[in-house]
Amino acid sequence: MAPVDPKTPGDTPQPETAGEAPAVLVKDLLFRWPKGSFRLKVDSFEVKAGERVFISGPSGCGKSTFLGLIAGILKPSGGRIAIDGQNLAEKSGPQRDRLRGDKIGFIFQQFNLVPYLNVLDNVLLPCRFSAERNRRAAQVAGTAAKAAGELIERLGLGGDLMDRPVSFLSVGQQQRVAAARALMGRPPLLVADEPTSALDADLRLAFLRLLAQECRETGSALLFVSHDRSLAGELDRAVGFGNLNAEPDNSDSASSGPASSDRPGESPDQSAISGGLVDAGGAS
Repeated sequence: MAPVDPKTPGDTPQPETAGEAPAVLVKDLLFRWPKGSFRLKVDSFEVKAGERVFISGPSGCGKSTFLGLIAGILKPSGGRIAIDGQNLAEKSGPQRDRLRGDKIGFIFQQFNLVPYLNVLDNVLLPCRFSAERNRRAAQVAGTAAKAAGELIERLGLGGDLMDRPVSFLSVGQQQRVAAARALMGRPPLLVADEPTSALDADLRLAFLRLLAQECRETGSALLFVSHDRSLAGELDRAVGFGNLNAEPDNSDSASSGPASSDRPGESPDQSAISGGLVDAGGAS
């Protein structure tokens, strides 16, 4: 499955700003659901280029909503969110989709792999949909396919496994495929949303260490979200979501109503973010 160039006539390549601007910069962020009482207020939050940050908090505290805002799926009521130096508020819906595909790699709790594709083709998906990530991958290894193969080998999925449909892999192997896909094309930011919840304690720690090492190698910043605080010491910095949200005395739930986004009925859960990635062509 060869990468394709999604650019259309008149597209202007985005500047390569990784390392020059924070991977994530949030200032005076406000969000509330159109229906319900949940409120999110973040005065200031920053993930520096290449920094690895752990965010912890119980279910329902608003972590997924916060990720939806960072991903550009949800629109805040006020404030500023910048990804790799680009202000989401200045982007249209399609432009946010493009930026998400170019700048952010996601690892979901349920992995969201394409079951009928093999390991290599799953890992190559971001380069099929993002010309910027395809270009960065080719700069590293000559071609995106070669870069994917090298990444897969480093994550212990080489040999016969590379051509195997992901539906035939173990949970731990699928998790590493999801990590490789997110890392492909060296995005400035990786977002991992509860990616270790299906693993036992030893495998959780091993996976996080492997992911942190790969982020160090690629220069990608990592925003790792989990309720398992025992993993926090493996990253550069740990942040409790209760300390991050200045409006903590409320809960985020499905009953809060539709998301404040350009598409009616969107919600910030994994399926919504995943759907936005596919819409953008950034299946990462």
